[in-house]
Amino acid sequence: MLRAVSITLCILVLLALIPISGSASPNVTLRLWGGGDYGIPEKDATDSWSRAQRAVFERFKELHPEIDIVSASGLRIDVTSPAFDSDFLLAMAGGTAPDVIYVNFRKLGSYTNQGFLYPLNEYIAKDPQVMDRIIPSIRRAINLDGTVYSIPWAQYVMALYYRKDLFKEAGIDPNKPPKTWDEFYEYCKKLTVPEKGQYGFGWAAYPQGTPYHWVNFVWEAGGEVVERDSKGDWHAAFNTPQGVAALNFYRKMMSGEWVRPSDGKHFRGVASRTNTWKDDRDQGKIAMWFSDTSDSVSRKPDVDPDLLGIAELPAGPGGKAAAINAGMWGMNSQIKDKRVRDAAWEFIKFMAGDEANGIRVKAYVEAGLDKLVNPDKLKQYGYTEYLRGIRKGWPEEIRDSFNHGHPEPFGKNCELLYTEMDYPLEAITLDPKANPQKLLDDCAHKIDTKMLGYIPKDVMAKKRRIAWFVFAILLAIVGSIVAIQVKKLAQAHSDENAESRVVRGGKRVHVIAWMFMLPAVLSILIWSYYPLLRGMIMAFQDYKILGASSFVGLDNFISAFSQNTFWIGIVNSIFYTFLNLTLGFFVPIMLAFMLNEVPRGKMLYRTLYYLPAITSGLVIIFLWKWFYDPTPTGLFNSVIGYYNEIAMQLAAHISPMFGHLQIHTQTWLQDPKLAMLCVVLPGIWAGAGPGSIIYLAAMKGIPEEMYEAADLDGAGIWSKLYRITLPSLKPLIIINFVGAFIGSFKAMENIFVMTGGGPLNHTHTIGLEIWYNAFLYLRFGYATAAAWIMGSMLIGFTMYQLRILRDVRFSAGDKQ
Repeated sequence: MLRAVSITLCILVLLALIPISGSASPNVTLRLWGGGDYGIPEKDATDSWSRAQRAVFERFKELHPEIDIVSASGLRIDVTSPAFDSDFLLAMAGGTAPDVIYVNFRKLGSYTNQGFLYPLNEYIAKDPQVMDRIIPSIRRAINLDGTVYSIPWAQYVMALYYRKDLFKEAGIDPNKPPKTWDEFYEYCKKLTVPEKGQYGFGWAAYPQGTPYHWVNFVWEAGGEVVERDSKGDWHAAFNTPQGVAALNFYRKMMSGEWVRPSDGKHFRGVASRTNTWKDDRDQGKIAMWFSDTSDSVSRKPDVDPDLLGIAELPAGPGGKAAAINAGMWGMNSQIKDKRVRDAAWEFIKFMAGDEANGIRVKAYVEAGLDKLVNPDKLKQYGYTEYLRGIRKGWPEEIRDSFNHGHPEPFGKNCELLYTEMDYPLEAITLDPKANPQKLLDDCAHKIDTKMLGYIPKDVMAKKRRIAWFVFAILLAIVGSIVAIQVKKLAQAHSDENAESRVVRGGKRVHVIAWMFMLPAVLSILIWSYYPLLRGMIMAFQDYKILGASSFVGLDNFISAFSQNTFWIGIVNSIFYTFLNLTLGFFVPIMLAFMLNEVPRGKMLYRTLYYLPAITSGLVIIFLWKWFYDPTPTGLFNSVIGYYNEIAMQLAAHISPMFGHLQIHTQTWLQDPKLAMLCVVLPGIWAGAGPGSIIYLAAMKGIPEEMYEAADLDGAGIWSKLYRITLPSLKPLIIINFVGAFIGSFKAMENIFVMTGGGPLNHTHTIGLEIWYNAFLYLRFGYATAAAWIMGSMLIGFTMYQLRILRDVRFSAGDKQ
């Protein structure tokens, strides 16, 4: 009886607890990127911007303890601009993207077109105050045909930054920044001191950097960068007289001749364009530059705030203008749980609100960076005592800049606009006599056809007929080859006699063999042939990461063969392969031979030559980029400078003829004639040591008696190399040659980091063409088609390599 009562009480207690535990709603999990500017701020970050963002983040967690924020995980690719968001595309494709997505203007059109963003109209209707602080021009830009997909949390306008200390050295009043183009150019001349490597203005040479700043000149000249037609399609619009005026002013800054009044010396150019733009501005090598300033707080360059001046951009022939941009938060369209969407909206609403802005302002003021805070925000949040340090007129200038500013292009694929617009800027820098109108016309045509996809219907119809005809012929040729091979295989199989089949073994032997091979076969099928098959399908589609992908037939292949950059990529890949194999393929062989002949210290030399292999490839590339710095302070240019000094001294003391032996400093990676060679050399330098180890190992298999016999016959070192070493290594050399050819033809990583394909597409390879179209243009179908074309070109070399591998036999060496 007691036992029954106890069981009954336990059941009653459990029943009583069930509704209690069920009524408590569990926390909602919200995923953000881990670290960086666009996700969870690092706790141990020391820079003021990250600390301010961390304070905002912590305040949100205090207000919303029911929301657990975790770091989103996914595949990451460590690359620099312009493909900095490739990891986001991979995460979106894999379903591991964050719930809250960072968006800026140039990504807005592409992200909405791909279906990445969830419409926010329903949430804005409930919280309309979230739109109150948005600047009218930005509010119009984010309203895409009546739908809002992202909310700004930071609004930016392009401004002129300058170093007050350099202004004072040049005799310029730091409180009087330039107001017009003419005054701006005169300031640049006064601030340029070529002997010190100092220039009046600095352009960022990294991909998209220079065009991102140059478009302001187009607007200041009275022109437009892109325009939207009545159908809603975007077109390039900068190839106008206003665009020509902007390009001519850029040419004047880069190569215009001027005379220094103090000594009458002639110089060309008052602006630099380098990959070390950020370091140059912080070290005082450039006196003025363009950068974004915020409606709240701005990023701090590594310059003493007391030495930093900020002003509106100088007005051009068309008046004042400046690029407007915004850092925005959007919501992942793939969120299925409404509670997660609501949590994402709470995050977006708070980050874009006044309280978050107040926290950022407070963090900056406390860090002594009040000069980087918008003056209106200092006044709004009660820090009026800091307004005394603000330059007179700056509060009005920044408000005026936002009012007359132009939102940066935000249509479909407009994030690639800057990449393509760099071509005329590079061209007119390298050839100041080039026709600016033609350069802009060619660039606009390329953008319309490649980036925005405008091809007349009648032209496309004709190309489709030709493509299907060629495809039918190729299909017939391939079918015939396959039929012939199948017939030969069947004939060979029928010719086998029973004895040979018995020797090969019965069914049991084959079953056991297949059981052992099955894991490897399945692995190859899953990880190699399935992606290959999937890629084949993508090549015939207008593929989208999200949403339905439509069948387009041979259009992607037509586009590939119609693009000049595709053919440029093919030609440059062949040239890159030629240089890499001609200059670098035999270096490891010769190095291995020399290391093998070294009488003492073999291990020391082998270790020294192998060291580059244990260094990060990215570190090596950036190291060589510093070597190639086009300024006089770059390593190679410094060596040239020392050589020229010696030549001048010899000319002064021995003979004037030595003065004619001077060498001009080079622009290296920015010179079309040198760029490809400069890209190839780091790989040769880094690969010679590791490659030599392979040949050293193979040399251990060469009998020592052959060398001893050659010594007795009086053979020299070159004779032994030619008659013994090379013939013995021939199979390995052939295999490595084929592999090196294929690897060189597909190469793009080092080129991507060093030049991005420039200058003027002189290092643009087929690998870069595939990469850019996949991860920048989001044209995955085109990229896959181009990859298949490249693979078809290499398949013959691969088959040749396999035949060699089938016949080659290796043996282990016994020499130490």
